[in-house]
Amino acid sequence: MFYINDDLFDTTYLAQQRDQLEALTLTSDSRIAVCLEDTALWLALCFYLKEINASVMPIHPAMPRDTAIKMATKAGCQSLYFHTLEQAISLNNETPSVTYQQGVLIQMSSGTTGEPKCIDRTWHSIDREIESYLSVFTLPNDMSPLIACPVTHSYGLICGVLVALARGKTPKVITNINPKYLVKSILAADKPLLYTSPTMLQGVLRLLPKEHKLHAAMSSGTLLPKQTFEQFAPRIEHFFQQYGCSEAGCISINQNMTSAIEVGTPLPHLQLLAGDNSENAAEIIVTTESGQQIHTNDLGYITHNEQGQPVLSFISRLDDTIIVAGLNVYPQEVEDLILEHPHIQDAVIFKVEDQYAGQRVGLQYCTTETDLAVPELRSWCQAHLATFQIPQHFDQVATIERLANGKVNRKQIAKVYQDKLQAERQARQAARAEAIS
Repeated sequence: MFYINDDLFDTTYLAQQRDQLEALTLTSDSRIAVCLEDTALWLALCFYLKEINASVMPIHPAMPRDTAIKMATKAGCQSLYFHTLEQAISLNNETPSVTYQQGVLIQMSSGTTGEPKCIDRTWHSIDREIESYLSVFTLPNDMSPLIACPVTHSYGLICGVLVALARGKTPKVITNINPKYLVKSILAADKPLLYTSPTMLQGVLRLLPKEHKLHAAMSSGTLLPKQTFEQFAPRIEHFFQQYGCSEAGCISINQNMTSAIEVGTPLPHLQLLAGDNSENAAEIIVTTESGQQIHTNDLGYITHNEQGQPVLSFISRLDDTIIVAGLNVYPQEVEDLILEHPHIQDAVIFKVEDQYAGQRVGLQYCTTETDLAVPELRSWCQAHLATFQIPQHFDQVATIERLANGKVNRKQIAKVYQDKLQAERQARQAARAEAIS
């Protein structure tokens, strides 16, 4: 059983849907994509496809038709059910020679660090993840799960819905994105555990009555800035954070956040390699039970707590690390410091190619003071940052574009900024040429 907002969908509903689903004549050889407007129908279909070991690519219902077709075709799907199950759109598979694994959940990576790619995960590996997740993460056994994130994505679907059902709980999936409705749902629930993104969590805490503490919240998708974490933590009784990747699912869980960079204890079905301290960070490499080795492209290190348990800390994406004259600059570290400036509301560090230093630090930022001069901000940075960390490029904007999960696309920000610099150079060259002529 599960709720979609305030509507309960029980075993009777699932039994009624089964007749419709069986009429689709899908088998373990089927590889389909679905972009359904009805969230309850998507979950019923997901349970059925998992049962018959068929493959499916869930696509967010807001995706335009043409884009959904391109995504499904790229994933090698045979057909796409768009908005309803009434009629499938047949797809031309451009790579018929490719042999796909049966019985998989197909996810598209976010593409924030490169070209988006399709990830196939078997239902068996997902079951193993859930089993491992439950063995470690026992605190929520008496909590009420509220899933305020897309259940077309593995975070909401696996860690939210499927884990809740495995615990014997009735998850409530919230598709009503009105923050006031979400706050109302939290206040009405018994010991609510909110699965959401940092961006949504910020909105919830802003509207939650000041005297009320949120019982529990799980953050995932992107690290919280230090300043934001320190604002959130006093208002959440149980503050959790999980870390993962598309290929492996959830990798670690922090069950008692005291630092934003600590992403917790690795799940027992996985083996991890990383650095051994903050000065010796290395790529986080995950090895699954089947022996698959996954290079996460993330920098981190592993220490041990008082109980001797390993604790994973996340430093940066390898792609995001800026190398200034041979010295590493980690964006999150610099952002946390810049956000301590009394007039900086939001900040993103990005890399700018430089012919002398190799790379330089760029800063895109929003401020409460429209007249905050760049020289003043640069002077402040010089007093708080190491010389190689100080931004050389400043780009003030009204708002910083973020994805629904709070992530930023540093590559895209860097590209737009580099294009702007190039346009300015060309304009100056044209002006000089015109002056000479």
